[in-house]
Amino acid sequence: MLTPYAYHLVNVFAETYFGGNPLAVFPQADGLTDQQMQLIARQFNLSETVFVHQTTESSAVRKLRIFTPDYELPFAGHPTICAAFVLHQQLNLPETYLLQTQAGLVKLFHEAKQICFGLQNHIEVEVIDDNLPQYTQLLGLSESDIAQIAWVNTGSRQLLIQLTSLNALKTCQIHPALFQQIVKQSALYLWFVEQNQANVRLFFGSNGAVVEDPGTGSAAANLGGLCLKNGLTPLNWRIYQGDEIQRPNRLTLQVDESETIYVGGKVIAVGCGELFVPSGEGEPSQGSR
Repeated sequence: MLTPYAYHLVNVFAETYFGGNPLAVFPQADGLTDQQMQLIARQFNLSETVFVHQTTESSAVRKLRIFTPDYELPFAGHPTICAAFVLHQQLNLPETYLLQTQAGLVKLFHEAKQICFGLQNHIEVEVIDDNLPQYTQLLGLSESDIAQIAWVNTGSRQLLIQLTSLNALKTCQIHPALFQQIVKQSALYLWFVEQNQANVRLFFGSNGAVVEDPGTGSAAANLGGLCLKNGLTPLNWRIYQGDEIQRPNRLTLQVDESETIYVGGKVIAVGCGELFVPSGEGEPSQGSR
């Protein structure tokens, strides 16, 4: 027996119709097993697919489960914004509300031209001071190209490396074997900032390959957390991502005096339909990006 489940295709952090980071959201996913959700995410083969369930937290309107084609994520930025976009329309939600993720509650804000999420979570930062040659090999760059290396977690643990020039960001060459050794099932976020504009690139592993993500909200939140720990706040930055893979994404990053991190962007709906789901098999693995 096949059961139909409605889905929506949405581009997040999009300035144009075919820009942004594409994602599928299933707004009524109750009844799907973990195995089925993993198989559906693999079928769509997008960076993430998000499944909306009834919440187990009284203060949240819905619960989100976020899957890559390979594993489930505790939190990811653009799936959260995508789900908020669809749910706001379907449920007639207010301008501010909470969504539940596997990493905790996330506050959503609907502004005139964009949707933002806000985080005030405990920020974990582990600065890496040793073994710099390993990281220059990882990036195919020189030591002078690297300003700071840190593992950061505001909801999804990632490796952030600040570079000293835009040229280093554009010309880096990721070493796949070292990536698997150092980054594993997390993600690598490279960033360079000048005059409140941050140019960034994010890489993650998929089936043994290193893949570049066009737009990454969780990494932008981690960047905000790192800047907070480094004493560089309050800040209001515009983030440019995805240009190197011809998929421009534009994000906003703000950190205010209350130490709240806000990440946002524009959202464009591009399609919808139904997926017919049989009983699924196979165990999803766990990861963090």
